[in-house]
Amino acid sequence: MRRVLFIAYLFPPIANSGTRRSLCFVNHLPDHGWQPLVLTVADPPADASDPALLAEVRAGTVIERAPLGSAVAAHRVARAVVSTARRERIAAGLQWRFDKLADVPDQVATWYPQAVGRGVALHKETGFDLVYASGWPWTSFLVARTIARRTGCPYVLDYRDLWKPTGTHAWESQTRAQAIFNPMLERRAARRAAAIVTVTPTLAQTIRQNANVERVHCITNGYEPADFAFAPAAGAGAVSDGLIRIAYTGVWKPGYGLADLYQAIRQLKDAGSPAVHRLRVLAAGFTPGPAREFGVDDLVEELGPVTHERVLALMNAANVLYLPVPAGFYAKASLPGKLFEYLGSQRPILAVVPPDSEVARVVNDVGGSLCIEPGDHAALARVLDTLCSGSLADQFSMFRPERLVSYTRAATTAMLARVFDAALRRTTLETLT
Repeated sequence: MRRVLFIAYLFPPIANSGTRRSLCFVNHLPDHGWQPLVLTVADPPADASDPALLAEVRAGTVIERAPLGSAVAAHRVARAVVSTARRERIAAGLQWRFDKLADVPDQVATWYPQAVGRGVALHKETGFDLVYASGWPWTSFLVARTIARRTGCPYVLDYRDLWKPTGTHAWESQTRAQAIFNPMLERRAARRAAAIVTVTPTLAQTIRQNANVERVHCITNGYEPADFAFAPAAGAGAVSDGLIRIAYTGVWKPGYGLADLYQAIRQLKDAGSPAVHRLRVLAAGFTPGPAREFGVDDLVEELGPVTHERVLALMNAANVLYLPVPAGFYAKASLPGKLFEYLGSQRPILAVVPPDSEVARVVNDVGGSLCIEPGDHAALARVLDTLCSGSLADQFSMFRPERLVSYTRAATTAMLARVFDAALRRTTLETLT
């Protein structure tokens, strides 16, 4: 079996939407002829971790962990100058300052030397045929490029988002140094890559333009059928008490969240809708509070961050799943990871998305959905009122389960393995010629 050094900063126990893509690739790659050697970060913050995620990693997977350079330096200084009682607090403060000083290409830039050193050592100890890196963080791409250069192996880059900011979201902000140096760093990393992978056709085309490269493949996120093996039949819901439950699982950040849904519910309440009392919204993944601000907390339960197991339970118990998209460029370009788990649950999807978006393309292909334009609170309110007053089945398009097969994690990993195979063959031929 061929080996791939699988560089994934976001990996269990880190609880992040980006973790799930790497975790599932790692779990399925051995079924397609590739043994992953995972290289990830050591000692992630406890408040960003869920130890239960480690149980989901395939048995026998080799996981190597390299610390952040800032953590190593901070603890070394703290040990030298302060007592044991204050050491951890001083080290944490020092690490934060070190990370702020070294922020190119991103805030984990100090991971680079430790990750490179461990990757090169792994090649000497175990050997591997190819290097893969998942970004963000973009430091992972630089690590992959350097390890590949030192070992002679080809490397593949997986963009979960765009490296170059679109300028439409606060979370895409960059420092002056990042704005100066990151475009050059991206071109260097992408130009030498044997292949590039990303999650939507729109992102693939944008990366081709930004990085001036051609070999860019689209491999969407996916879902695990086993997660829904015991779910009730599509549209039935797990609870039958006369209520209509709408579930949402995800973050809430500027330009992305439940604002449209809450506005629509507020309109129904203000209009005195007789059916709105049947509505219940269960929202997980963000700090509770917005429902009270919108005046809809009597119909909305905000659960805060929850485990992946609880997320699946919420989907299985819902009558309808709510899916928004970020504002700006990503409204049309993104395919949120939770979309594919929504599809896998076979629950009706209420998607608040532009009609020409990537999300609309996928949900219209699979069916079982209803799309509303973002910002059209009146139309969304009418749909909610109809859902609470009548039959669910009449509101959503025909579900086509045969279209789901291409979105299973096994199918998407098979595509990644083919990209690996082609990259290795191409590099071998180039070496021979």
